[in-house]
Parts: sequence; C-alpha cells; structure tokens
Amino acid sequence: MENKKKEQHDAREGYCPMLGHWLNFSYCRTMNKNLPCFKVLNCWYEHFPVQQFIAEQYSAEEQQQIFTPPKAKLPTLIELIEQAQQRAGKT
Repeated sequence: MENKKKEQHDAREGYCPMLGHWLNFSYCRTMNKNLPCFKVLNCWYEHFPVQQFIAEQYSAEEQQQIFTPPKAKLPTLIELIEQAQQRAGKT
C-alpha cells in the first residue's frame, strides 16, 4: 500500500462544533501540540476514512495522546490560580 503523507487531507473542509465555524482538516490535524484534536473521529468520519488515516499516520503512543480528552476547564483554571498564588507567596 502506498504510504501517503499526513497532509493528504489538509484541504478538506468541515464544520467544527467546538469553534462553531468551518475550517480545514489541517487545523484539526495539528491543533493539539501538532497532533489531531481528540474529537477528530467524530467530526471527520463522514468526509473520509479518518480512523484508518489516524491508524496509518500515528503511532500507538501518539494515538493515546490524541484520544485522551483534555482536562475540564474549571479544574484547570483553579489549578492555575493556586499555582499563581503559591508563586506569589514565595516572592
């Protein structure tokens, strides 16, 4: 089978429910520290065989990183505030 580049689907357009507008697959493929968004399968399965694309283009470790959902925003904000408070207390 021919080894295709990761960029092969970049020009495809799809609607992003998280951002609320249309964008190219290139954004979805790189938005997570140069890895695909964790919702890539949900958003692109109707456009091309995205699950096969992910399996062929990314290692098992990368796939684990891709499909680990991000932390919830509120706990992350609380954690950042606590870290800032600790730094402020040390100065």
